Amino acid sequence: MLFAEEGAGLVFTGGEAAASTLITFLLGIGIVFIGLIALILIIRIMGGIMKAGGKRKAAMPAPEGKAEPEADVDRGALLAAVSAAIATVMGEQVAGIRIVSFKKAE
Repeated sequence: MLFAEEGAGLVFTGGEAAASTLITFLLGIGIVFIGLIALILIIRIMGGIMKAGGKRKAAMPAPEGKAEPEADVDRGALLAAVSAAIATVMGEQVAGIRIVSFKKAE
């Protein structure tokens, strides 16, 4: 048996301590599982909302005609921007690099 001095606070005896520990354990596990179940429900609801949004998006008509790239792109400015990016990554000056070929990838 555990004895406590007066004013020492709450002290449990052997059986009471085990019951208190068991209650705390069960409450903790219960709260965790309730949280996990709530999380599963929220994810399923959000999945249903996203699927409904996807169906709505698919129902929209596609724009007519195929979008064509702009033909009047200033290749000099584009080449200068690409050269500056490459030089920055390499840590060199733009004048220190030489681009031999510049082709559009398909």
